[in-house]
Amino acid sequence: MKDRPSLLKRVCRRGGEGGGSVKLFSLLDVDKRLLRQQGQGLMMSLCLLLLLWTVFPVEVQATDSVSETLLMFVGEEDEVVTAASRAPEAPTIASAVVDVIERDQIERAGYRTLAELLADQPGFFMASGGRGTIPYLRGLRNAILFLYDGVPITTDVSKSFAPLDGEISLSAVERVEIVRGAGSVLWGADAFAGVVNIVPRRSRLGEENRAKFVIGGQDIVKEEVSWEKVSPGWDFFLNLSNARDRLHEQHLAASEGQQQGSQRASRYGEIVANFNLANWLQVSGRWSDYRRRYQMRNASDTILWSGSKEAPFNYLKVSTNTTRGSSHYKLTGFLQQSDYQIEDAGIERQQSNRLAQLELLWDRRVLSRGLFSLGTSWRENRVTGALVRDVYLPGFLAPEENFFSPSIASENFSNRLWSVYSQFRYRVGLGEWWAGLRLDDHSQYREALTWSLGFYCPLAQMYSLKVVYGSAFRSPYSSQLYDNRNFEPERIETLSLQLSWQGETGHSAQMTFYYSHLADHIEESPFGLSLPAEREVYGMEGSAQIALPYGLKLLGGLSLVHDDGGHDDYRVLVATYLRPDGTRRDIYDQWSDPVNQGPGWLAHVGLEWLPWVGQSLSIHARWGGGYSFSYDKGAVEENYRYPLLIDLCYRRPGILHGRDALTLRVTNLTDRDYHQPDLYGSVEGEPLKLTLSWEFRF
Repeated sequence: MKDRPSLLKRVCRRGGEGGGSVKLFSLLDVDKRLLRQQGQGLMMSLCLLLLLWTVFPVEVQATDSVSETLLMFVGEEDEVVTAASRAPEAPTIASAVVDVIERDQIERAGYRTLAELLADQPGFFMASGGRGTIPYLRGLRNAILFLYDGVPITTDVSKSFAPLDGEISLSAVERVEIVRGAGSVLWGADAFAGVVNIVPRRSRLGEENRAKFVIGGQDIVKEEVSWEKVSPGWDFFLNLSNARDRLHEQHLAASEGQQQGSQRASRYGEIVANFNLANWLQVSGRWSDYRRRYQMRNASDTILWSGSKEAPFNYLKVSTNTTRGSSHYKLTGFLQQSDYQIEDAGIERQQSNRLAQLELLWDRRVLSRGLFSLGTSWRENRVTGALVRDVYLPGFLAPEENFFSPSIASENFSNRLWSVYSQFRYRVGLGEWWAGLRLDDHSQYREALTWSLGFYCPLAQMYSLKVVYGSAFRSPYSSQLYDNRNFEPERIETLSLQLSWQGETGHSAQMTFYYSHLADHIEESPFGLSLPAEREVYGMEGSAQIALPYGLKLLGGLSLVHDDGGHDDYRVLVATYLRPDGTRRDIYDQWSDPVNQGPGWLAHVGLEWLPWVGQSLSIHARWGGGYSFSYDKGAVEENYRYPLLIDLCYRRPGILHGRDALTLRVTNLTDRDYHQPDLYGSVEGEPLKLTLSWEFRF
């Protein structure tokens, strides 16, 4: 394996002389062979140290209240984020580039799905597809770790599933936390381009039972009810949701012998529950079941087929925490289940995932202004029926190919992961510094060492600067595990610089510049995986809001991304011949596809109006640049442009004297006709869609 300098070292070298900085950061280039030899011993030693500190905590004199052990870094802001450092803190000073979308923002905008919410956030691009929306962040596809209450939704071997459509009801969500940049130090594998943590609702301020009914175009029907109970010392929240919709009309010509896909309805069901006992014991869980109906087509529009997808995500999580002296301890365990099933033109694939994890986290006040965190976790993942080779459907469904069986291969996997990580934060004046380190020891691929560095510094009364540097890695694809090759996990190093301005009377602005270096990066196509390659991605994310008279607020955002990768190269084994002399000859198929980074630029602008108490009107518009996409091993290449899409939402009190509300949401207000790339060909974007919801409290 060739030696590659780290991103931080390259930045130091480009900065001029800086020889001292280069020597300092060269310590991060640890010999990987030495790590593999000492990794298990180091991990066991740290676990033992953590256990000793847990059983025999050293008491020190704290300068402030013990309750500040976790909350010492929370400012006076109302917003709180937990995904940045595994502890509640204000987003402004969090140890990452973060945004928080609160519940009132979700209600004012009328978002129905997570995809609609993320589409209005800087850096994100949501590509509609037949099997579901595909997320992009900072020019990287399927590179986001999605969490529900801190439990990973995706699995180690499936990166193409994200619950962005009707699978998650936002009515049961308290807030959505967005972390941009590498996050493996605290969250482990797959926190690659960023982390999205969905925080479920809890009964906090009192009992408020609700019911909600939604109707809309494409036969949208949704019923939802939530129940809360608050008693001295404990609280409970329960939300039940059931929804249906219909695939929007697609005016496509079917090939000979293929019938148009039926317009059967998709269905979504979900149960979310949370129980809290005296802020000492928390139990949360989710059960879901859904079937999404869709249509797909090939690049030449000659073949059309219907399909369905099921990928329910269920979990049960139990956590307990306690404080002793200046130390805080939290023990968390969860069981996660996700069953993945796809049926395309009668061809079925099934995959079952069972994930169990136990984690112990300890943090301690040190030096009066510092916070030291140390954690260790154990995870076991069992995968049944993981796809290692799939069929290329357009080739299978072509009229001239009626006599061969599809080539589908699946394997079972079982692996374990031991992890130990730590982070130290220290406040200097009004600013803060932090550093983190993590070691992951996996049973099927090589150890991974990740780290993070950063600081936050107020520049003036209304300005601040945040610099974050971190690394992350991705778990391998199932086909890599099946081949049992001696491969390196995909890695990324990201440097982000954020300038913030918080003015008076509701004015604010943020500008973030980032640069990422990817090593051993792999893209997935219907034919296989690309060869490991290096990529460099850099760009900018900006957002601002301006408070205007008469209850008006102007919002805006701009994202730029550039990738110098050019093309992804593929080399896939298609056949092996056995010669008479007993030797083998492998036949490979080779091709190149353009790097798929999504639009080079995206812009959004919004206007919110609060004319009277309880009423709100918001209009949001999105527009973007063009990008290339190829099909059928690079033989068909098309260019797409993100269209101008306008959404509207109006919310007002209902008829029950302040106990109910009506919300009207219109998406694609101008009924723009457009296409977006899908797996095998383009897919029509959704037309104008109107939904009306009525929510009342009882």
